[in-house]
Amino acid sequence: MTLLALLCAPLALAADHQVFDRDMHRITGMMIAVYTPMKSDGLSLDLGRIPAYAAYLRSKNITNVMPAGSNGESLSLTVPERKALAEAWAATASSHGLKIYMHIGSESLPECIELATHAASTAGISGILAMTPVYFKPTVDTLVDFLAAVAGAAPSLPFWFYHFPDDTGVLPGKAHAFLEAADASGRMPNLMGIKYTDYNLMDFSLCTAVGGKNAAGLPKYNMLYGRDEQALSALLLGAEAAVSSTIGYSPTLRDALTLWANGKQAAALEQQARNARLCSFFGQYEDDAINVQKGLMGVVGMGVGPSRLPKRDMTAAQAKELEKSLRALDLLDAPYHP
Repeated sequence: MTLLALLCAPLALAADHQVFDRDMHRITGMMIAVYTPMKSDGLSLDLGRIPAYAAYLRSKNITNVMPAGSNGESLSLTVPERKALAEAWAATASSHGLKIYMHIGSESLPECIELATHAASTAGISGILAMTPVYFKPTVDTLVDFLAAVAGAAPSLPFWFYHFPDDTGVLPGKAHAFLEAADASGRMPNLMGIKYTDYNLMDFSLCTAVGGKNAAGLPKYNMLYGRDEQALSALLLGAEAAVSSTIGYSPTLRDALTLWANGKQAAALEQQARNARLCSFFGQYEDDAINVQKGLMGVVGMGVGPSRLPKRDMTAAQAKELEKSLRALDLLDAPYHP
Protein backbone atom coordinates (compact mmCIF):
# COMPACT_ATOMS: atom_id res chain seq x y z
CA MET A 1 0.00 0.00 0.00
CA THR A 2 1.35 3.45 -0.90
CA LEU A 3 1.75 6.23 1.65
CA LEU A 4 -1.02 8.18 -0.10
CA ALA A 5 -3.34 5.19 0.22
CA LEU A 6 -2.51 4.87 3.92
CA LEU A 7 -3.23 8.55 4.48
CA CYS A 8 -6.58 8.20 2.72
CA ALA A 9 -7.53 4.84 4.24
CA PRO A 10 -9.29 6.28 7.32
CA LEU A 11 -11.40 8.53 5.11
CA ALA A 12 -12.33 5.57 2.92
CA LEU A 13 -13.27 3.60 6.03
CA ALA A 14 -15.56 6.41 7.15
CA ALA A 15 -17.09 6.59 3.69
CA ASP A 16 -17.98 2.91 3.94
CA HIS A 17 -19.83 3.67 7.19
CA GLN A 18 -17.72 1.22 9.19
CA VAL A 19 -17.53 2.76 12.64
CA PHE A 20 -14.67 1.85 14.95
CA ASP A 21 -16.16 1.14 18.39
CA ARG A 22 -13.82 2.66 20.98
CA ASP A 23 -15.86 1.34 23.88
CA MET A 24 -15.01 -2.24 22.89
CA HIS A 25 -11.29 -1.53 23.28
CA ARG A 26 -10.98 0.69 26.37
CA ILE A 27 -8.13 -0.19 28.72
CA THR A 28 -9.02 0.18 32.40
CA GLY A 29 -7.24 -0.42 35.68
CA MET A 30 -3.57 -0.92 34.94
CA MET A 31 -1.16 -1.87 32.18
CA ILE A 32 2.46 -2.83 32.67
CA ALA A 33 5.33 -1.48 30.59
CA VAL A 34 7.49 -4.60 30.41
CA TYR A 35 11.23 -4.94 29.93
CA THR A 36 12.80 -6.66 26.96
CA PRO A 37 14.61 -9.83 28.07
CA MET A 38 18.25 -9.82 26.94
CA LYS A 39 20.94 -12.43 27.00
CA SER A 40 24.10 -11.71 28.99
CA ASP A 41 25.86 -9.97 26.07
CA GLY A 42 23.13 -7.32 25.87
CA LEU A 43 23.12 -7.81 22.10
CA SER A 44 20.71 -10.73 21.79
CA LEU A 45 17.06 -11.02 22.81
CA ASP A 46 16.23 -13.77 25.28
CA LEU A 47 12.77 -14.59 23.97
CA GLY A 48 12.78 -17.87 25.86
CA ARG A 49 12.22 -15.89 29.06
CA ILE A 50 8.87 -14.52 27.94
CA PRO A 51 6.62 -17.47 28.93
CA ALA A 52 8.04 -17.31 32.48
CA TYR A 53 7.67 -13.52 32.46
CA ALA A 54 4.04 -13.87 31.35
CA ALA A 55 3.32 -16.36 34.14
CA TYR A 56 4.94 -13.97 36.62
CA LEU A 57 2.70 -11.09 35.51
CA ARG A 58 -0.41 -13.24 35.73
CA SER A 59 0.57 -14.17 39.30
CA LYS A 60 0.34 -10.43 40.10
CA ASN A 61 -3.10 -10.18 38.41
CA ILE A 62 -1.60 -8.02 35.67
CA THR A 63 -3.26 -8.73 32.33
CA ASN A 64 -2.63 -5.67 30.12
CA VAL A 65 0.95 -5.74 28.81
CA MET A 66 2.90 -3.22 26.72
CA PRO A 67 6.20 -4.48 25.31
CA ALA A 68 8.81 -2.37 23.50
CA GLY A 69 8.02 0.96 25.14
CA SER A 70 10.59 3.15 26.87
CA ASN A 71 11.24 0.52 29.54
CA GLY A 72 11.36 -2.06 26.76
CA GLU A 73 14.25 -0.20 25.07
CA SER A 74 12.26 0.00 21.84
CA LEU A 75 14.45 2.36 19.82
CA SER A 76 17.49 0.25 20.71
CA LEU A 77 15.91 -2.74 18.95
CA THR A 78 15.94 -3.58 15.25
CA VAL A 79 12.72 -4.04 13.31
CA PRO A 80 13.23 -7.84 13.06
CA GLU A 81 13.81 -7.96 16.82
CA ARG A 82 10.65 -5.99 17.47
CA LYS A 83 8.64 -8.33 15.26
CA ALA A 84 10.10 -11.36 17.03
CA LEU A 85 9.31 -9.76 20.39
CA ALA A 86 5.70 -9.12 19.33
CA GLU A 87 5.31 -12.70 18.18
CA ALA A 88 6.77 -14.09 21.40
CA TRP A 89 4.47 -12.02 23.60
CA ALA A 90 1.45 -12.74 21.37
CA ALA A 91 2.11 -16.47 21.76
CA THR A 92 1.64 -16.12 25.53
CA ALA A 93 -1.60 -14.15 25.37
CA SER A 94 -4.28 -16.83 25.41
CA SER A 95 -2.53 -19.30 27.71
CA HIS A 96 -1.88 -16.65 30.38
CA GLY A 97 -4.99 -14.51 29.93
CA LEU A 98 -3.04 -11.47 28.74
CA LYS A 99 -3.82 -8.65 26.33
CA ILE A 100 -0.72 -7.50 24.44
CA TYR A 101 -0.41 -3.90 23.26
CA MET A 102 2.73 -3.40 21.17
CA HIS A 103 4.56 -0.11 21.03
CA ILE A 104 5.47 0.24 17.35
CA GLY A 105 6.80 3.82 17.26
CA SER A 106 9.99 4.58 15.32
CA GLU A 107 11.97 7.45 13.84
CA SER A 108 11.04 6.08 10.40
CA LEU A 109 7.50 6.21 9.06
CA PRO A 110 7.99 3.13 6.83
CA GLU A 111 9.26 1.20 9.86
CA CYS A 112 6.22 2.26 11.90
CA ILE A 113 3.92 1.18 9.09
CA GLU A 114 5.75 -2.15 8.79
CA LEU A 115 5.46 -2.79 12.54
CA ALA A 116 1.79 -1.75 12.61
CA THR A 117 0.98 -4.05 9.71
CA HIS A 118 2.86 -6.88 11.39
CA ALA A 119 0.98 -6.34 14.66
CA ALA A 120 -2.35 -6.40 12.84
CA SER A 121 -1.47 -9.72 11.22
CA THR A 122 -0.23 -11.35 14.45
CA ALA A 123 -2.89 -13.24 16.39
CA GLY A 124 -2.75 -12.31 20.07
CA ILE A 125 -1.98 -8.59 19.62
CA SER A 126 -4.84 -6.50 21.06
CA GLY A 127 -3.67 -3.01 20.09
CA ILE A 128 -0.78 -0.71 19.23
CA LEU A 129 0.82 2.49 20.49
CA ALA A 130 3.30 4.79 18.75
CA MET A 131 5.50 7.57 19.99
CA THR A 132 6.50 10.60 17.97
CA PRO A 133 9.75 10.84 16.02
CA VAL A 134 12.27 12.58 18.26
CA TYR A 135 15.16 13.76 16.06
CA PHE A 136 13.19 15.47 13.31
CA LYS A 137 10.59 16.88 15.65
CA PRO A 138 7.08 17.25 14.22
CA THR A 139 4.58 20.05 14.66
CA VAL A 140 1.04 19.27 15.76
CA ASP A 141 -0.05 19.09 12.10
CA THR A 142 2.81 16.91 10.89
CA LEU A 143 2.39 14.59 13.88
CA VAL A 144 -1.25 14.11 12.89
CA ASP A 145 -0.07 13.32 9.34
CA PHE A 146 2.55 10.87 10.61
CA LEU A 147 0.29 9.03 13.04
CA ALA A 148 -2.65 8.93 10.60
CA ALA A 149 -0.44 6.88 8.28
CA VAL A 150 0.59 4.60 11.16
CA ALA A 151 -2.95 4.07 12.46
CA GLY A 152 -4.21 3.59 8.91
CA ALA A 153 -1.81 0.68 8.44
CA ALA A 154 -3.72 -1.28 11.09
CA PRO A 155 -7.29 0.05 10.94
CA SER A 156 -8.77 -2.90 12.83
CA LEU A 157 -6.54 -2.39 15.88
CA PRO A 158 -7.09 0.24 18.58
CA PHE A 159 -4.31 2.83 18.49
CA TRP A 160 -2.92 5.17 21.16
CA PHE A 161 -0.45 8.04 20.75
CA TYR A 162 2.47 7.53 23.14
CA HIS A 163 3.28 10.96 24.62
CA PHE A 164 6.48 11.26 26.70
CA PRO A 165 7.82 14.82 26.26
CA ASP A 166 10.49 14.59 28.97
CA ASP A 167 12.23 11.99 26.80
CA THR A 168 11.15 13.05 23.31
CA GLY A 169 11.21 16.84 23.66
CA VAL A 170 8.12 16.92 21.43
CA LEU A 171 5.05 19.10 22.13
CA PRO A 172 5.39 19.48 25.93
CA GLY A 173 2.10 20.78 27.28
CA LYS A 174 0.45 20.34 23.88
CA ALA A 175 -0.91 16.80 23.93
CA HIS A 176 -4.38 18.31 23.99
CA ALA A 177 -3.57 20.32 20.85
CA PHE A 178 -2.60 17.12 19.06
CA LEU A 179 -5.75 15.34 20.22
CA GLU A 180 -7.96 18.27 19.21
CA ALA A 181 -6.38 18.35 15.75
CA ALA A 182 -6.61 14.57 15.33
CA ASP A 183 -10.25 14.58 16.44
CA ALA A 184 -11.16 17.43 14.10
CA SER A 185 -9.41 15.76 11.17
CA GLY A 186 -11.43 12.54 11.36
CA ARG A 187 -8.45 10.74 9.84
CA MET A 188 -7.86 8.24 12.64
CA PRO A 189 -11.11 6.39 13.36
CA ASN A 190 -9.16 3.85 15.45
CA LEU A 191 -7.44 6.48 17.62
CA MET A 192 -8.31 5.46 21.17
CA GLY A 193 -6.53 8.26 23.00
CA ILE A 194 -3.13 8.94 24.53
CA LYS A 195 -0.72 7.02 26.70
CA TYR A 196 0.26 10.17 28.57
CA THR A 197 3.58 10.20 30.45
CA ASP A 198 4.04 13.72 31.75
CA TYR A 199 3.49 15.61 34.99
CA ASN A 200 1.42 18.36 33.31
CA LEU A 201 -2.04 17.63 34.69
CA MET A 202 -3.58 20.75 33.15
CA ASP A 203 -2.67 19.50 29.68
CA PHE A 204 -3.93 16.04 30.65
CA SER A 205 -7.24 17.47 31.86
CA LEU A 206 -7.71 19.32 28.57
CA CYS A 207 -7.19 16.01 26.75
CA THR A 208 -10.07 14.42 28.65
CA ALA A 209 -12.42 17.14 27.34
CA VAL A 210 -11.68 16.56 23.64
CA GLY A 211 -14.69 15.21 21.78
CA GLY A 212 -17.05 15.41 24.75
CA LYS A 213 -18.42 12.29 26.46
CA ASN A 214 -19.86 9.02 25.27
CA ALA A 215 -23.27 7.58 26.19
CA ALA A 216 -21.86 6.18 29.44
CA GLY A 217 -20.55 9.60 30.50
CA LEU A 218 -16.90 8.71 29.85
CA PRO A 219 -14.52 10.93 27.90
CA LYS A 220 -14.55 10.12 24.19
CA TYR A 221 -10.89 9.18 24.29
CA ASN A 222 -9.40 6.47 26.49
CA MET A 223 -6.65 8.26 28.42
CA LEU A 224 -3.87 6.17 29.97
CA TYR A 225 -1.55 7.79 32.50
CA GLY A 226 2.12 6.88 32.71
CA ARG A 227 3.58 8.64 35.75
CA ASP A 228 3.28 6.07 38.54
CA GLU A 229 3.85 8.54 41.35
CA GLN A 230 0.72 10.58 40.62
CA ALA A 231 -1.57 8.02 39.01
CA LEU A 232 -4.49 8.65 41.37
CA SER A 233 -4.43 12.35 40.55
CA ALA A 234 -4.86 11.45 36.89
CA LEU A 235 -7.73 9.06 37.69
CA LEU A 236 -9.53 11.96 39.34
CA LEU A 237 -9.15 13.94 36.11
CA GLY A 238 -10.47 11.21 33.84
CA ALA A 239 -7.70 8.67 33.27
CA GLU A 240 -9.05 5.14 32.90
CA ALA A 241 -5.82 3.23 33.52
CA ALA A 242 -2.32 3.62 34.86
CA VAL A 243 0.56 2.47 32.64
CA SER A 244 3.26 1.47 35.06
CA SER A 245 6.70 -0.04 35.40
CA THR A 246 6.68 -0.30 39.20
CA ILE A 247 3.73 -2.72 39.32
CA GLY A 248 6.16 -5.34 38.04
CA TYR A 249 8.19 -5.45 41.25
CA SER A 250 6.35 -3.44 43.90
CA PRO A 251 2.87 -3.82 45.44
CA THR A 252 2.49 -0.09 46.09
CA LEU A 253 0.68 1.09 42.96
CA ARG A 254 -1.10 -2.21 42.42
CA ASP A 255 -2.57 -1.83 45.92
CA ALA A 256 -3.36 1.85 45.38
CA LEU A 257 -5.31 1.12 42.20
CA THR A 258 -7.19 -1.80 43.75
CA LEU A 259 -8.14 0.20 46.83
CA TRP A 260 -9.21 3.14 44.67
CA ALA A 261 -11.41 0.91 42.52
CA ASN A 262 -13.05 -0.41 45.69
CA GLY A 263 -13.84 3.09 46.96
CA LYS A 264 -11.21 3.08 49.72
CA GLN A 265 -9.72 6.43 48.86
CA ALA A 266 -7.81 7.17 52.07
CA ALA A 267 -6.06 3.82 52.02
CA ALA A 268 -5.39 4.20 48.29
CA LEU A 269 -3.73 7.57 48.85
CA GLU A 270 -1.48 6.02 51.49
CA GLN A 271 -0.29 3.45 48.97
CA GLN A 272 0.14 6.15 46.31
CA ALA A 273 2.41 8.02 48.72
CA ARG A 274 4.42 4.85 49.25
CA ASN A 275 4.76 4.49 45.50
CA ALA A 276 6.02 8.08 45.26
CA ARG A 277 8.58 7.24 47.95
CA LEU A 278 9.72 4.29 45.86
CA CYS A 279 10.06 6.44 42.74
CA SER A 280 12.05 9.05 44.67
CA PHE A 281 14.99 6.64 44.80
CA PHE A 282 15.47 6.56 41.03
CA GLY A 283 16.72 10.10 40.40
CA GLN A 284 20.14 9.35 41.85
CA TYR A 285 20.83 7.02 38.89
CA GLU A 286 19.60 9.19 36.02
CA ASP A 287 22.83 11.09 35.33
CA ASP A 288 24.65 7.79 34.82
CA ALA A 289 22.01 6.42 32.37
CA ILE A 290 21.43 3.46 34.67
CA ASN A 291 18.37 1.35 33.93
CA VAL A 292 17.65 0.88 37.62
CA GLN A 293 14.14 -0.55 37.34
CA LYS A 294 15.17 -3.36 35.01
CA GLY A 295 17.67 -4.36 37.69
CA LEU A 296 14.92 -4.44 40.31
CA MET A 297 13.21 -7.22 38.37
CA GLY A 298 16.18 -9.42 39.19
CA VAL A 299 16.04 -8.35 42.82
CA VAL A 300 12.47 -9.71 43.13
CA GLY A 301 13.30 -12.95 41.34
CA MET A 302 12.15 -12.29 37.76
CA GLY A 303 15.41 -11.35 36.09
CA VAL A 304 15.15 -10.24 32.47
CA GLY A 305 18.84 -9.81 31.75
CA PRO A 306 20.98 -6.73 31.15
CA SER A 307 20.21 -3.49 29.35
CA ARG A 308 21.43 -2.65 25.87
CA LEU A 309 23.79 0.26 25.44
CA PRO A 310 23.54 3.22 25.72
CA LYS A 311 21.60 2.17 28.83
CA ARG A 312 23.60 0.42 31.50
CA ASP A 313 22.85 -1.46 34.70
CA MET A 314 23.47 -1.09 38.40
CA THR A 315 26.58 -2.72 39.76
CA ALA A 316 26.07 -5.64 42.13
CA ALA A 317 26.97 -3.36 45.03
CA GLN A 318 24.46 -0.70 43.92
CA ALA A 319 21.70 -3.29 43.52
CA LYS A 320 22.40 -4.73 46.97
CA GLU A 321 22.35 -1.30 48.61
CA LEU A 322 19.14 -0.25 46.84
CA GLU A 323 17.42 -3.50 47.74
CA LYS A 324 18.41 -3.00 51.38
CA SER A 325 16.90 0.50 51.41
CA LEU A 326 13.68 -0.50 49.66
CA ARG A 327 13.11 -3.63 51.72
CA ALA A 328 13.59 -1.63 54.92
CA LEU A 329 10.60 0.43 53.78
CA ASP A 330 8.67 -2.66 52.58
CA LEU A 331 8.45 -1.24 49.04
CA LEU A 332 9.35 -4.39 47.09
CA ASP A 333 7.59 -7.64 46.33
CA ALA A 334 8.80 -10.72 48.13
CA PRO A 335 11.19 -12.86 46.04
CA TYR A 336 9.27 -14.78 43.39
CA HIS A 337 9.35 -18.58 43.46
CA PRO A 338 7.30 -20.07 40.59
